Amino acid sequence: MQLIPYALADSSTPELRPQLGGTTTTTTTTTTDTTTPLKGQTRRTFGDVTAARIRSDSGMARRLAKYHWLDKVGESDPQIIDAVASHYTAALILANHPRLGEIAETDHYLCRRLTKWKTVARRMAQNGEADKVVALDPEGIYRVIKRDKATARRLARNPMFDQMVNENPDLGKLIAAYM
Repeated sequence: MQLIPYALADSSTPELRPQLGGTTTTTTTTTTDTTTPLKGQTRRTFGDVTAARIRSDSGMARRLAKYHWLDKVGESDPQIIDAVASHYTAALILANHPRLGEIAETDHYLCRRLTKWKTVARRMAQNGEADKVVALDPEGIYRVIKRDKATARRLARNPMFDQMVNENPDLGKLIAAYM
């Protein structure tokens, strides 16, 4: 049997008809990725691209949380903020970040991500930028106030508390109900 290059294997060419046997069949195969994610790994699909995000490098997350211009990094890829906030110690550092309001602008669910842990929520409540975080996602702080009354007291002592209540009157009613 003689091998014919793909570009030359046109059955309409008379000199190739006897070699092809007169009929041409084409088969297509489709392969799928059946690998399962490892422990601590999630799969995300973006159209045709599947990306794996591994939550294992807490040291890198702490370094990113200390980075002063983290909000600029978050503008390019908001998943970085999600990855940093998924680590407890990095979330503690992030709750004290001086540019927490700008970071919340890039990731609107930052309040929910930081209030997963009681101590992180308390630190965020003391941060002067907490009003911007709470304004973008008040649901996270509502859950914390129902769960932990000390966070509500710390939030009431925040220097921007009047601004928070002015922007969100339901927050003031909720704090008053749980005090």
